[in-house]
Amino acid sequence: MQIQTGATGMWPPATDTPPATTIPDHDAATVTNTVQMTEQQTEYHLSFTGTGKEYFRIWIVNLCLSLATLGIYSAWAKVRRLKYFDRNTQLNEAVFNFHGDPRIIFRGRVIAVILLFCYHYLFTFSKTLALILFAVFLLGVPWMMRSALRFRLRNSSYLGLRFQFHGTLAGAYRTYLPVGLMVLLPGLLGVLKPNQPGILALAFIPYLSWPWLHARMRMYQHKDLAFSELRSTCSLTSNSFLWAYFAVGLVLLIFVVMIGVGSAVFIATLKNHAPDNYKFFMELYGWLLFPLGFLAILLAYIIFLSGSTLLQVKIWNKSWNATRFPGIEIDSHLPYKAFYFLQVKNLILTLLTLGLYRPFAVVNVYRFRLQHVSVKAASLEQLLASQQLPAVQTGKSGQVGQASGDSTADLFGFDLSW
Repeated sequence: MQIQTGATGMWPPATDTPPATTIPDHDAATVTNTVQMTEQQTEYHLSFTGTGKEYFRIWIVNLCLSLATLGIYSAWAKVRRLKYFDRNTQLNEAVFNFHGDPRIIFRGRVIAVILLFCYHYLFTFSKTLALILFAVFLLGVPWMMRSALRFRLRNSSYLGLRFQFHGTLAGAYRTYLPVGLMVLLPGLLGVLKPNQPGILALAFIPYLSWPWLHARMRMYQHKDLAFSELRSTCSLTSNSFLWAYFAVGLVLLIFVVMIGVGSAVFIATLKNHAPDNYKFFMELYGWLLFPLGFLAILLAYIIFLSGSTLLQVKIWNKSWNATRFPGIEIDSHLPYKAFYFLQVKNLILTLLTLGLYRPFAVVNVYRFRLQHVSVKAASLEQLLASQQLPAVQTGKSGQVGQASGDSTADLFGFDLSW
């Protein structure tokens, strides 16, 4: 999901004021009250007017046509999905919109499939080819990620005013080159040193830097947003997500250790002190292996979901609360407990309906996120009036841009939405 918001107040031009001694007391109080009223901000809430039933019809048609056309229709399906969600997202009773061309997205999908084929089948063909593909991927990932952000934002609008992304290519390489190196290095060492598992294990050590890399990615994404001519700033730092990752990782590690130790102690005690019960338990375990295994996996995933949901909430709130536009504040207060129970409900209902509840789950999550985000500004109407002229001068420039990075990043699993 992507939210871009903006509002600003219109300040009166500065004027020369007489000395304070010439202003009567009641006039000074009037001036003070006027300044306070001018600085007072209005809170605008985001809302979503779509329903799971409506999106289910779009989702099922997109799924069937994508399968029938061997994925060719997926580009048109993506445009239909984004248009539905954007056109049903409201801010101050006005809606957003998406203008992307599915033919451009389709060309990006073709490039994505070619890259995916090269990574899975040609990467292990020879060491020389692996090094060449490694260099191509490493140099291409930052460009693709930046292109994805530019395409998505340039083709999004609010009341006819386009969003933009002004992040530089050099900034993209500083941000995403370490990420690409972290992801691709284990595969490269697996080809170059196939019989040395110790070296391969060392290649996963850079994954410990993910909290810092993730924060840098968010900084790059949020600090160069633009709504028409309004440029954003972001106060995130490289350590913004460190404690969230550390806390979640520590809790999950303790839980896994406790489950493992507890299971081992239980089986050992039963075997040594109650051999008859142990034999009965092992015979019964063979019959209950599948249902118990399924329940264990489901329980483990629900527990894992608690940690991943906490990370989502912390990162979502920190990222948007740290993002500012001139005269604008974004307030995100996504609650953990309610959001976690919503995720668990969506998981259970999706499993019980064999995946048919998925579109309803997507709508539920999207609406819940929007309900806990608001935009504070002096006057949204004045903002729109002040930005109309730059928008007219820009014309159709928002259609410019390559979608290859957008589609490629989607296929490789990189999340570019927030």
